[in-house]
Amino acid sequence: MRIARFTREEWLTRKFDYRPGEHFGIWEPTQGGKTHLAYQAVDMALRRNPHLRFVSAMPKSRSPATRRWASALDLKIIDQWPPPASLRKPRGYVLWPKHLKDRPVAENRAHLADTFRKMLAEQYQKGDSLTLADDIYVLAVILGLNMDCEEFWTAGAEGGAGLWGPNQKPSGTLGGGSVSSFSYNSPTHLIFGQDTDVRNRKRFSEIGGGIDPEVIASIVPGLRRFPVETPEGTKNISEKLYIDKRGPYMAIIGV
Repeated sequence: MRIARFTREEWLTRKFDYRPGEHFGIWEPTQGGKTHLAYQAVDMALRRNPHLRFVSAMPKSRSPATRRWASALDLKIIDQWPPPASLRKPRGYVLWPKHLKDRPVAENRAHLADTFRKMLAEQYQKGDSLTLADDIYVLAVILGLNMDCEEFWTAGAEGGAGLWGPNQKPSGTLGGGSVSSFSYNSPTHLIFGQDTDVRNRKRFSEIGGGIDPEVIASIVPGLRRFPVETPEGTKNISEKLYIDKRGPYMAIIGV
């Protein structure tokens, strides 16, 4: 099968057409460039839909890439919700709660979950919003917010409440569970990086929308990797398989 190929810039500026309320899923093993691509796409989505209220949910204790993107995209980093009053309105927010040090793990997770739950509820209820959960497994499974995310995936589209969810391991884990299957069949936009794990590729059957899972499974393992210099050193970043279910359309986009 011949599939169109685009450079990253071509895809972002000419092919990626985001409409309010659409969900976006990104699946790729760790250190594959998910955060970089997600923020590039967020930038384009906000340029074309400047009325959307954007919030990035950052549950990790440290993320240099997130700090760089917050600066580049004029996003204000905050540690509580709702945002504090400000004379100048930023383009959006990065909700990054402070982790509780020297406290039981369960207590820290409950603290983080409570903060993110308030934000998710407001983004969903008010609509006309774009929420990036980086990454969705930590938010949905480790912090127990799967049902909060399902509200977006099952009923957020009509109100313009889109949820974007980068995920490292679509098959989940043996002990921890997995992100809701709605994260697969609800997104309009899907991105896959190179993945040779058969267990992960088995979940492609849940995508639906006229997408043949066998075609995806035949493409994803063969996506090429290239060394890319990043502030954290050289990383082997793969091409991405992009799927727009409105067609459906498929394309391979470069690094």
